Amino acid sequence: MMGFVFFTGSVSAEKNYRVQSGDSLYRIAQNYQVDVNAVIAANASITNPAYIKPGQTIKIPDQNGTSFTVTAYTAGYESTGKRPGDPGYGITASGSIVDEGDTIACPPALPFGSKIHIPKLNETYVCEDRGSAITNGHLDIYKEDLDDALQFGVQQLQVKVWTY
Repeated sequence: MMGFVFFTGSVSAEKNYRVQSGDSLYRIAQNYQVDVNAVIAANASITNPAYIKPGQTIKIPDQNGTSFTVTAYTAGYESTGKRPGDPGYGITASGSIVDEGDTIACPPALPFGSKIHIPKLNETYVCEDRGSAITNGHLDIYKEDLDDALQFGVQQLQVKVWTY
Protein backbone atom coordinates (compact mmCIF):
# COMPACT_ATOMS: atom_id res chain seq x y z
CA MET A 1 0.00 0.00 0.00
CA MET A 2 2.94 2.35 0.12
CA GLY A 3 4.77 4.07 -2.71
CA PHE A 4 8.51 4.15 -3.08
CA VAL A 5 9.43 7.84 -3.41
CA PHE A 6 9.90 10.12 -0.39
CA PHE A 7 8.75 13.70 -0.57
CA THR A 8 8.44 16.25 2.20
CA GLY A 9 5.50 18.62 2.16
CA SER A 10 4.32 21.68 4.02
CA VAL A 11 5.33 22.85 7.47
CA SER A 12 3.39 21.45 10.39
CA ALA A 13 0.96 23.84 12.10
CA GLU A 14 -0.22 21.77 15.04
CA LYS A 15 0.53 22.48 18.68
CA ASN A 16 2.46 20.06 20.83
CA TYR A 17 1.13 19.20 24.27
CA ARG A 18 3.14 17.41 26.95
CA VAL A 19 0.91 15.01 28.89
CA GLN A 20 0.59 15.73 32.61
CA SER A 21 -0.29 13.27 35.37
CA GLY A 22 -4.06 12.71 35.41
CA ASP A 23 -4.62 13.82 31.80
CA SER A 24 -6.93 11.93 29.45
CA LEU A 25 -7.17 12.30 25.68
CA TYR A 26 -10.80 13.31 26.00
CA ARG A 27 -9.94 16.14 28.42
CA ILE A 28 -6.97 17.31 26.33
CA ALA A 29 -9.14 17.40 23.17
CA GLN A 30 -11.89 19.20 25.07
CA ASN A 31 -9.44 21.83 26.37
CA TYR A 32 -8.23 22.53 22.84
CA GLN A 33 -11.75 22.27 21.34
CA VAL A 34 -10.65 19.55 18.93
CA ASP A 35 -12.38 16.25 18.13
CA VAL A 36 -10.77 13.50 20.22
CA ASN A 37 -10.77 11.13 17.20
CA ALA A 38 -8.79 13.70 15.18
CA VAL A 39 -6.23 13.93 18.01
CA ILE A 40 -5.90 10.14 18.19
CA ALA A 41 -5.62 9.76 14.40
CA ALA A 42 -2.94 12.47 14.18
CA ASN A 43 -0.63 10.74 16.65
CA ALA A 44 1.19 7.60 15.58
CA SER A 45 2.49 7.25 19.15
CA ILE A 46 -1.04 6.61 20.47
CA THR A 47 -1.60 2.89 20.23
CA ASN A 48 -4.11 2.67 23.08
CA PRO A 49 -6.24 5.82 23.52
CA ALA A 50 -7.10 4.77 27.09
CA TYR A 51 -3.42 4.88 28.04
CA ILE A 52 -1.27 7.98 27.71
CA LYS A 53 1.65 8.66 30.01
CA PRO A 54 3.02 11.80 31.64
CA GLY A 55 5.78 13.36 29.56
CA GLN A 56 4.40 11.98 26.28
CA THR A 57 4.11 14.63 23.56
CA ILE A 58 0.82 14.76 21.66
CA LYS A 59 0.17 16.76 18.48
CA ILE A 60 -2.96 18.87 18.74
CA PRO A 61 -4.46 19.81 15.34
CA ASP A 62 -5.35 23.50 14.98
CA GLN A 63 -7.41 25.36 12.38
CA ASN A 64 -4.72 24.52 9.81
CA GLY A 65 -4.82 20.82 10.63
CA THR A 66 -1.81 18.66 11.35
CA SER A 67 0.85 16.73 9.47
CA PHE A 68 0.11 13.16 8.32
CA THR A 69 2.13 10.65 6.33
CA VAL A 70 0.10 10.23 3.13
CA THR A 71 0.53 7.43 0.59
CA ALA A 72 -1.58 6.11 -2.28
CA TYR A 73 -3.06 2.72 -3.10
CA THR A 74 -5.04 1.00 -5.84
CA ALA A 75 -7.75 -1.65 -5.89
CA GLY A 76 -5.23 -4.01 -7.49
CA TYR A 77 -3.38 -7.03 -6.18
CA GLU A 78 -0.26 -5.03 -5.26
CA SER A 79 -2.27 -3.01 -2.71
CA THR A 80 -5.16 -5.23 -1.67
CA GLY A 81 -4.27 -8.78 -2.63
CA LYS A 82 -7.41 -8.88 -4.80
CA ARG A 83 -7.80 -9.18 -8.57
CA PRO A 84 -10.68 -8.12 -10.84
CA GLY A 85 -13.44 -10.69 -10.40
CA ASP A 86 -12.49 -11.44 -6.76
CA PRO A 87 -15.25 -10.81 -4.22
CA GLY A 88 -14.73 -7.39 -2.71
CA TYR A 89 -12.49 -6.12 -5.51
CA GLY A 90 -12.87 -2.32 -5.57
CA ILE A 91 -15.11 -2.33 -2.50
CA THR A 92 -14.00 -0.36 0.55
CA ALA A 93 -14.21 -1.47 4.17
CA SER A 94 -17.30 0.75 4.53
CA GLY A 95 -18.97 -1.05 1.62
CA SER A 96 -18.72 1.71 -0.98
CA ILE A 97 -17.03 1.45 -4.37
CA VAL A 98 -13.58 3.06 -4.52
CA ASP A 99 -13.59 6.43 -6.26
CA GLU A 100 -10.45 8.39 -7.17
CA GLY A 101 -10.61 11.91 -5.78
CA ASP A 102 -13.04 10.81 -3.07
CA THR A 103 -11.89 7.62 -1.30
CA ILE A 104 -9.24 7.66 1.41
CA ALA A 105 -8.19 4.94 3.85
CA CYS A 106 -8.01 6.20 7.43
CA PRO A 107 -6.90 4.79 10.76
CA PRO A 108 -9.64 3.18 12.87
CA ALA A 109 -9.72 6.27 15.13
CA LEU A 110 -11.52 8.14 12.34
CA PRO A 111 -15.10 7.05 11.74
CA PHE A 112 -16.25 6.24 8.22
CA GLY A 113 -17.68 9.40 6.69
CA SER A 114 -15.03 11.70 8.20
CA LYS A 115 -13.97 14.40 5.74
CA ILE A 116 -10.24 14.67 5.11
CA HIS A 117 -9.11 17.90 3.43
CA ILE A 118 -5.58 18.09 2.04
CA PRO A 119 -4.93 21.72 1.06
CA LYS A 120 -1.77 21.02 -0.99
CA LEU A 121 -3.77 18.65 -3.22
CA ASN A 122 -6.81 20.96 -3.17
CA GLU A 123 -8.95 17.87 -2.45
CA THR A 124 -11.38 16.74 0.21
CA TYR A 125 -11.72 12.99 0.63
CA VAL A 126 -14.14 10.79 2.54
CA CYS A 127 -12.86 8.20 4.98
CA GLU A 128 -14.30 5.03 3.44
CA ASP A 129 -11.54 2.46 3.76
CA ARG A 130 -9.11 0.86 6.19
CA GLY A 131 -5.87 -0.99 5.66
CA SER A 132 -3.57 -3.03 7.86
CA ALA A 133 -0.76 -0.48 7.34
CA ILE A 134 -3.02 2.51 8.00
CA THR A 135 -2.36 3.46 11.59
CA ASN A 136 -2.60 6.75 13.48
CA GLY A 137 -0.67 9.47 11.66
CA HIS A 138 -1.09 7.76 8.26
CA LEU A 139 -3.62 8.13 5.43
CA ASP A 140 -3.82 6.32 2.07
CA ILE A 141 -5.45 7.97 -0.98
CA TYR A 142 -7.13 5.76 -3.57
CA LYS A 143 -5.73 6.03 -7.12
CA GLU A 144 -7.08 4.08 -10.09
CA ASP A 145 -3.69 3.74 -11.79
CA LEU A 146 -0.74 1.92 -10.20
CA ASP A 147 1.80 4.25 -11.81
CA ASP A 148 -0.04 7.27 -10.34
CA ALA A 149 -0.03 5.64 -6.90
CA LEU A 150 3.69 4.86 -7.13
CA GLN A 151 4.47 8.36 -8.40
CA PHE A 152 2.55 9.84 -5.45
CA GLY A 153 4.96 8.04 -3.14
CA VAL A 154 5.15 8.94 0.54
CA GLN A 155 4.44 12.55 1.46
CA GLN A 156 4.19 14.49 4.70
CA LEU A 157 1.15 16.68 4.14
CA GLN A 158 -0.90 19.10 6.18
CA VAL A 159 -4.36 17.58 6.70
CA LYS A 160 -7.61 18.91 8.13
CA VAL A 161 -9.96 16.33 9.64
CA TRP A 162 -13.69 16.84 10.09
CA THR A 163 -15.58 14.07 11.86
CA TYR A 164 -19.35 14.04 12.07
